[in-house]
Amino acid sequence: SSLTYPQETLMNQNFLRRYFDIFQNIELAASGKGDERMNSLIRRQEGPVTLLALTRPPINALDREALEELAEAVEEVEADQETRALVITGGIEGIFCSGGDLKYWRQIHDGKKVSRAGRDIFARIERLAKPTVAAINGHVVGDGLALALACDLRIASEVATFRLPELAYGFIPGWGLIHRLVALVGRANASELLFTGQPVGAARARAIGLVNDVVPSGRLMDDALGRAREMAALSSAALRAAKCALLGGDERVCFEAVWGEADWREGIDALLARRAPAFENAKGGGCCDLAG
Repeated sequence: SSLTYPQETLMNQNFLRRYFDIFQNIELAASGKGDERMNSLIRRQEGPVTLLALTRPPINALDREALEELAEAVEEVEADQETRALVITGGIEGIFCSGGDLKYWRQIHDGKKVSRAGRDIFARIERLAKPTVAAINGHVVGDGLALALACDLRIASEVATFRLPELAYGFIPGWGLIHRLVALVGRANASELLFTGQPVGAARARAIGLVNDVVPSGRLMDDALGRAREMAALSSAALRAAKCALLGGDERVCFEAVWGEADWREGIDALLARRAPAFENAKGGGCCDLAG
């Protein structure tokens, strides 16, 4: 079976207005920065958290330009010293991401070019030295799930659904989804998602470990931003080392890279003094090149 989208969503010409409706309860960052709009993205700064919303109507299907804009935005997040965490969501009501835009990619017969286009940016998100959260506000189709899996945490709205229809179209997901999926939910659950192509609801996704949490739609952005702010308050050096270890780096080397350093001293001093730590936000500080 195939997903059907509400006609008002498919024909939506006012997606920017819908975006602001979705985020109407979110205050602008204390720095006074507003929204930065690209063709396929909107970027908003929420204090130490950058929010990226995909806005490529009608269904947030990504072409090369959208991937390049996403890569540019992630590069800016990496370089921005004020940003300590990243949230990625869908800026179209009821849709997180529908993977690749087949109307665009069907024109390119070289599988290497197609695969590399998405794999490179999703791998960059996965290796970002700052924590990332996917705020899944609706449908996730095909390699849209690869984007969500590249993030460290996934928080889903109760109306979110997940579907992998590629096998019915004569190919498989090509942007790094399958190995991440198996690592997260196991081979049996990954096989079910791939071989049946049937949609999985938010509750089932939570049960198999595909997402970390499921929340009411009205709370999604508050919860996602709240989780990102909590992680943004942690030591950036420790976060980088932890991500390096999680991605397969030598855990001993990662531990030794942060022990005895400035954030180590501040963290223990703050613990003993029963106060909140004031960590540095120094660039780098990791133990290997797997994160950042």
